[in-house]
Amino acid sequence: MLLKMVGDGIASLEWLRWFTPFGMAALARPYDGDHLWPLAVLGAVCVLLVVAAIAAAGRRDIRGGLLPSPSGRAPRTVLLGSPQAFAVRRLLRPLAAWSVGIGTYFLLIGVLAVSLTTFLAANPRFAELAEQAGFGGLVTVEGYVAALYALLAVAVGAFVAVRLAGLAQGETSRRLTLLLAQPISRVRVLAAEITASAGGAVAPTTVAGLATWAGTMTVGAGLGLLEALSGAWNVLPVVFLCLGSGALALAWAPRTVAFVGCVPAAGGFLNVSADSWGWPTWIGQVSPFAHLAAVPKAPVGWFAAMTMMAVGVLAVVVGAAG
Repeated sequence: MLLKMVGDGIASLEWLRWFTPFGMAALARPYDGDHLWPLAVLGAVCVLLVVAAIAAAGRRDIRGGLLPSPSGRAPRTVLLGSPQAFAVRRLLRPLAAWSVGIGTYFLLIGVLAVSLTTFLAANPRFAELAEQAGFGGLVTVEGYVAALYALLAVAVGAFVAVRLAGLAQGETSRRLTLLLAQPISRVRVLAAEITASAGGAVAPTTVAGLATWAGTMTVGAGLGLLEALSGAWNVLPVVFLCLGSGALALAWAPRTVAFVGCVPAAGGFLNVSADSWGWPTWIGQVSPFAHLAAVPKAPVGWFAAMTMMAVGVLAVVVGAAG
């Protein structure tokens, strides 16, 4: 789908549509051109995959394959010397996966910056509908990037909530029994996890900023590196609200960590719904996104950002007490 979007948005990269099933399905132009070649290519690829699978299965044995799994490996004791190091070790693989996914998405956002802002500028009705749905200012590159960075807060907020939910699951499934049986307080384990998750949250936001800037540079959108990074970092107060909510739930209602931790991030949907359906103004103001400045289109709202950070810290303190 990402390749199709790039091929649709940039004329010089139209050929990418032949490398994705979504693109070939669109090239068939049903009810319009009724082109059969894209469907024939899709069918041929399916047949080739089935033939290859049957050929590979003929050489397959129990626990075997073209790439067999090793029967054993040397112990891996890196980052096992302390709860803090262990929290970092648990974080690294998920962090790498989330960063790649988020970076890929925002690279696409940057690549499409010129084509989408040009389209919306030429079609003000679509821009008006987007503004009614809570995505205003899309006719400029800065406004477009600022609006879509709200999605970054949702993704990274969910990431930190899931990390704390993993800690609760590790305790419930008894994978942490040997760790917690040592003379190590639960507050120390919680502090290690929160510190690692907070530091980890900065990584995908920075990756998103760099990817957006790289995408806009590719199409000559004129977005500066500092503007792209400041817009990405601007969502961190919402992320820290998610972290505080998750810590609070971990202490007092450990089965609800993922849900409660995602509540501040879900506030973005509350904000959009209030704007779209004409709800009373105060309902939209409950969402943290209502107080998040549209950076880089507008300056950082330091008061709102510091207030959200303070609420997140307070939630962590209450969680540590629990």
